Amino acid sequence: MKSKLFVIGKPIKHSRSPIIHNFWIEKYSLNASYNKLEINQTEIKDLVQEVREDKIRGFNVTIPYKKVMIDFVDEVEESAHRSKAINTVYKAKDKVIGANTDGIGFITSLNKDLNFHITSNTNVMCIGAGGAAYGIVSSLVECNPKIIKIINRTQSLGIDLMQHFSKFVSSKTLFEVYPIGYKPDNNVDLIVNCTSCGMNGKDPLDIELGSVSKKTLVYDIVYEPCQTPLMKTADKKEIQNTNGFFMLARQAAESFYKWFGIMPKDSHVNEVIRILKKYND
Repeated sequence: MKSKLFVIGKPIKHSRSPIIHNFWIEKYSLNASYNKLEINQTEIKDLVQEVREDKIRGFNVTIPYKKVMIDFVDEVEESAHRSKAINTVYKAKDKVIGANTDGIGFITSLNKDLNFHITSNTNVMCIGAGGAAYGIVSSLVECNPKIIKIINRTQSLGIDLMQHFSKFVSSKTLFEVYPIGYKPDNNVDLIVNCTSCGMNGKDPLDIELGSVSKKTLVYDIVYEPCQTPLMKTADKKEIQNTNGFFMLARQAAESFYKWFGIMPKDSHVNEVIRILKKYND
């Protein structure tokens, strides 16, 4: 019987996940299908039950259900516990499990696709304190960077994030919280836009990069348009930058592994990234 997989959310039209997973399903000759599924929150319980009864192999979760999904699964992986959100649901040992692959996907993309490695001397600046920031910071803290600066319009939310991760973070890592308008200096090594600012070219992120070093990496997790307003600003300053395609593909690979026990080869991840870029052209 063909295995069914979905990405659920509301709205869901924007999702690129079927492009990624159906490519790998075909590449590895699996008897499965992956589709978009727009549902209401009242339908989540029944969907989880279908995973429990093996009618569905699993699903990905996107806006607005990542946080509420924690209330519906049998077990929550540490990745989801730390990030306070679930983006992947799968079954193991008769239990429906919720995981979050965003953080590990982000770190893997840094290491494998962008040749950027976080060390105890790395100074990271994250813009935003919402769900995406929680997912990314949850894996950042495992790399024990020197500083993680949180920049957010509402400073109290940045402080909430800092306090949440204070129980997971190494004593060597320092958290700092600043309001929007903070200007990064030439000591910052990695700038990550964890907000939706710039998506579809709207609400461009207003950040001053004038003092940032050419060696800094600007990582915008937004992937539509391919070149976001933040990336254009970085280009003008000749600062290396990327959009969110690498993270999107790498977090998907982690989900794929949980469902099928197959980790897509780097070459097949790269093929997916090329397809995604062509799709957005």
